[in-house]
Amino acid sequence: MFISKIKEEIMIVVILGLVSTGIVNFIEISASSLQPPSSSETRLDDNSKNKSAVNIPHIYPNKLNEEIYRFNNIQPNDLTQVNETDDPTVFSQKNHDKSWRVDSGKTRIELFTKSAGTLSEEQLKERAKSWNYDELQKIGYWINPDDWRNVEVTLVLKFITSPKHTTNEDNNSNNEHDISIVTRSLFHDSDSAYNDKNNNNIRVKYLRQPYYCGGSSYHNNISNEGHVKMKKEQFHVKYDSEDYSTDVNLGNLSNKIIGVKAIVFNSDDNKKVKLETWVDTVNQGKGPYKKVLELIDKGKWGKFMKICGANKKGDMISWGSPDKVIKTNDNVFDIYDVEVREIIPPKF
Repeated sequence: MFISKIKEEIMIVVILGLVSTGIVNFIEISASSLQPPSSSETRLDDNSKNKSAVNIPHIYPNKLNEEIYRFNNIQPNDLTQVNETDDPTVFSQKNHDKSWRVDSGKTRIELFTKSAGTLSEEQLKERAKSWNYDELQKIGYWINPDDWRNVEVTLVLKFITSPKHTTNEDNNSNNEHDISIVTRSLFHDSDSAYNDKNNNNIRVKYLRQPYYCGGSSYHNNISNEGHVKMKKEQFHVKYDSEDYSTDVNLGNLSNKIIGVKAIVFNSDDNKKVKLETWVDTVNQGKGPYKKVLELIDKGKWGKFMKICGANKKGDMISWGSPDKVIKTNDNVFDIYDVEVREIIPPKF
C-alpha cells in the first residue's frame, strides 16, 4: 500500500510538471489536429491529384453519387476525362503561379464524364442514342443515363490578350471574342455542319446521318470587356443569340483572375430549362459568387429545332450530355481551375 501510494504521488508531480511546461497542452492540440476534416469542407476528387487547387464554393448541392469532373492541375490531359494532346495551343505551358496557359487558337477544351471517357468524334457518333430531338427529350441523354444534365460548371481563369475587344456594338457579329461554357451538346464538327445552300427543302428523315444535330447546346458567354450573354445552338451551325446584357458591365477583366459559373437545369416537369451565370471578379474565384444573368427557355427560343425532329420550332434542349466544352475563337487565357458537377436543381 505504502509503495503504491508513493507511485501515485510521483505520477501527480510529473503530470503537474508537464502541464506547467505546456507539454500536455501541446499533445492535446496535436491530437485534435489529426481529426478528419469537417464534412462541410469541399474535398477534391481523389483521381484529380490537384494539389494546388483551392476550394470552389457551390451554389447548388451535389446530386448524390453523380458524375464530377475536377481540373487536374498536375496533368490537365489526364487521358481519363480530358485529352487535348493533339492541340498544342491547349495547356501549352505551366505558369509560375501553377495555372496553365491556353494560347490563341480555335480552342475547344472537351471535358467528359468518367463513365464516357475521352471519346473520339467517331465514337460519339456510334454511341449516340438518337439524332432526333423528340426522341432525345424522351430518352433524357445522349449516351449514358449519367450524362451531365442539371449542371454547375465553374471556370477560374485569367484573360490575357485578344486581337479584338468585344463591345456591345458587336452583338450581331459572328466574330466574337468571348469565352463560352457549352453544355448539353455532343460534338461540333465542320464536316458535319448543316448546309442548305443547295438543298433548301432538306429534311432530317431524308438524311442517313444528320450529325449536325449533335451540336444542340446552350452557351454561357463572358468577354474580357466584362459583358455577358447566352446563346442557343439549335444544331451545328444555327445559333439564336441574345444581345450582351445592357444591365451587366463587369468592367475590364483582362489580366485578372476571375471565377465564372454556368448553371443549367430543368424544371421538375422537364418543360422548361433555366440558365444562370454567376461570377466572382473580386476574390479570384474563391467566392462569394454573384448571379449576374439568368434566362428561361420555355420552348420558344429559336425557329429551327424542328429540322432535327423537335415538336416545336423553338423547343428546349432538355437532355444530358457526357461532354462539356470550354470554347474560344482567339483568346489567350490561363486556367486555374475547372469543376463540373451534377446538381440537385432548385424549383422554379
